[in-house]
Amino acid sequence: MYKPQRLHPLAIFYFFIRRIYKMAQALIPLLVLAIAEAEFRHWLLLATPFILLLFFAYGVLYWFRYVFYIQGQELRMESGVLIRKKRYIPFERVQTVQISAGILQRLMGLVKVQVETAAGGKKAEFVLEALPRQKAEELSSILQSREHLPPDSHLGENPAEYRLSTRNLLLLASTSNSIGVAIAAIAVISQFNDVFANVHIWEKLGGFLKNIVAGEASLIILLILALLFLAWLLSLLGTIIRFAGFRMIRDDKKIKISRGLFEKQQVTIPLNKIQSIKLIEGVLRQPLGMLSVQVVSVSNIDAKSEGSMIAPLLPKSQLTRFMEEFLPEFTLPQQVEGLPERAKTRYYLVNILPALVIAILSAIFIPWGFLVFILVPLAAWLGKKQYQNAGWQVAGRSLILRKRRLARVTTIIHRNRIQSLSVSRNFFQERKRLNTLTIAFASGMNNGARVKLKGMADEDTRFIVDWFDRNTN
Repeated sequence: MYKPQRLHPLAIFYFFIRRIYKMAQALIPLLVLAIAEAEFRHWLLLATPFILLLFFAYGVLYWFRYVFYIQGQELRMESGVLIRKKRYIPFERVQTVQISAGILQRLMGLVKVQVETAAGGKKAEFVLEALPRQKAEELSSILQSREHLPPDSHLGENPAEYRLSTRNLLLLASTSNSIGVAIAAIAVISQFNDVFANVHIWEKLGGFLKNIVAGEASLIILLILALLFLAWLLSLLGTIIRFAGFRMIRDDKKIKISRGLFEKQQVTIPLNKIQSIKLIEGVLRQPLGMLSVQVVSVSNIDAKSEGSMIAPLLPKSQLTRFMEEFLPEFTLPQQVEGLPERAKTRYYLVNILPALVIAILSAIFIPWGFLVFILVPLAAWLGKKQYQNAGWQVAGRSLILRKRRLARVTTIIHRNRIQSLSVSRNFFQERKRLNTLTIAFASGMNNGARVKLKGMADEDTRFIVDWFDRNTN
């Protein structure tokens, strides 16, 4: 590691594909024109082998000049064919190290290494596309060797381990909140008819269904049920692929997470980079007494925060033992202080009014749109649950905030991790002597990480501000 080293030759393939992809993005209008015009298509076919050869040669040169090494307390990288670039990353700036392996990499015994720093951004600051696993593990160990154990940690040398069982994996997948993403994907598929106008996909499908189902109402109900089932199925498969083989290990300095069916991913999170803990109780999981545990760290390698999921599914009855074993630095909430009665109206209105507007417009412009009015009582129920579940608690040097959108989320933040605390109120809150509390804490995301609790009483926000000021030093 202390001498300049190159990536595995397989990296040439990744460099080659990346250049082709970027060129295709830039030349989409020309490619469309080439496909439409026979003359352009002819010249494109003749030029394609030379273009591919040129990009492959560039990939070889780029790989040859791409080296990395460790010098002193820095990870260094040099790259570039025409313009030589040098990048130096001090060890103390390294926040997390993620090791992943796709199908091709696994067949070759290789992995991809992503190093995330406190600078943040949408992408990892340092990426090694193809590296032997042993060398990747060695590099990860060196980069994390400078991290220090939080002073209040008291775990011994024996690492604690958590695994996601097959039964819990299936339960996790069947109650996943990503069904919304699946529905959005189906919505995109529904636009195929605009792209393939001459094929009339949906007309043929609709005609087929009409031969089976009698009546327009029955057809609509059937299509809705089929859509929901397909969305649930896609969500089920996606969750299984992401979280298969989930394993989390904590030692005295870091947490290591590995997961994935086709692409094996491994994330290393230093303990002293953890900013907060989130306990997430989904709408479908809460009645089953199950929840998920996430850590928020100074990192954004996984934009969906899945890399920070340290317990995808855990019985609530086992939460205390789990926290004592894996995260003893954080205090579990016993009972949160609820919001005052005068805050209830706001939680009802912000849910009922949009649902009512959507229902009225649907009833006017959409056949059978009056069925959408079922959203109004559901919105009222959601507003009631949001008010009932919202609350706060101060436990020692930890602040606990609880709120609900759909899932109930409890955030535990240590005082030392709070970057700023602000109290604000709008016109309607002014009349009822209510406030919005905003807590900001460090994160690799561009705007940091924030959690808000709306509808707090004046005396409660003053208590938290006093607690924050007392513990500043």
